Amino acid sequence: MIHTLRHRALAVAAGAVAALALAGAPAFAQSAAKPDVRIATGTPGGAYYVMGAVLADVLTRSGRVASATAEAASGAIESARLVDSGQSTLAAMDANWVDLGLKGGAPFKKKIDLVTIVPLGVWGLFFVSLQDGEVKSLDDLKGKRVAVGAKGSGMEMHARQIITSIGWDFEKDIKPVYLAFGPGASAVREGRADAQLQCCIPNAGLSELSELAKARMVTMSPDQLKKTVGEGRVYASGFLKKDAFRGHAQDTPVINILNGYMGVASLDENTAYVIAKTYIENIDQMIEKTPQYASVKELFEQAKTAGPGVLEMGAPLHPGAVRAFREAGILK
Repeated sequence: MIHTLRHRALAVAAGAVAALALAGAPAFAQSAAKPDVRIATGTPGGAYYVMGAVLADVLTRSGRVASATAEAASGAIESARLVDSGQSTLAAMDANWVDLGLKGGAPFKKKIDLVTIVPLGVWGLFFVSLQDGEVKSLDDLKGKRVAVGAKGSGMEMHARQIITSIGWDFEKDIKPVYLAFGPGASAVREGRADAQLQCCIPNAGLSELSELAKARMVTMSPDQLKKTVGEGRVYASGFLKKDAFRGHAQDTPVINILNGYMGVASLDENTAYVIAKTYIENIDQMIEKTPQYASVKELFEQAKTAGPGVLEMGAPLHPGAVRAFREAGILK
């Protein structure tokens, strides 16, 4: 089991400690040993897997950590377990799983004291169909074959949440087709599914669908959006911008799913601080390597006026992260 390490200095003069305190030094010792950071991401080839690798590279290059590795995980349930046990430092998680983890709701077996270290992104969550097909709005999904993600996946959970929020029965009012991103997009293109739940764009599945066929975003009514977003702990209202994928001709209201790099509240403050500080300083470089990070920079700007809630992806910010955001001028 790997734990983040924190060592005290071998000898620190009492006078020096007092001087640092008077100078407003960090609450955690500057001489703390560099931490080992392990990032539980997602399945190989998925957005979380690639984004985690980029973050690990940035942390390694910063020289502030002893090591940083991004490791595949089967999903949010395993990732949350890994950070709770101390085997991982960070877990890439959708806010819906974070909310369930905090409550100890099924499929979690106990409550996990999750906190946000940094936001991972805010992405549009929407159904997509073919332009020449029958499905144009969410109401048109009734009775149709809908690719909802792999069985037991986070995408399936999102699909269930949307469908049940608007008062439908998931198994009866639609015909779920359990296929992941790429196979699900192919099924729509080939006529084996009428629509697919999409997220985390750009992704190869949607790019291929929109390049080889004419795709459309399935629209939702204002009332349906409001019912799905609910209290705003997991989802938020947003817009899928024009040209987000080929054939998407205008900015359109959409559900946004919140995503974060999560840790546990007991995570050492120095580790959380180093991760957040490095993340903030390198966000532009990370966006260049992985476009899915683009929304993070927008969140940073919003937080300057809206406060820390914008950065909390289903759980409060870790105190070490708060310090990094304040130093960067993102939080007051």
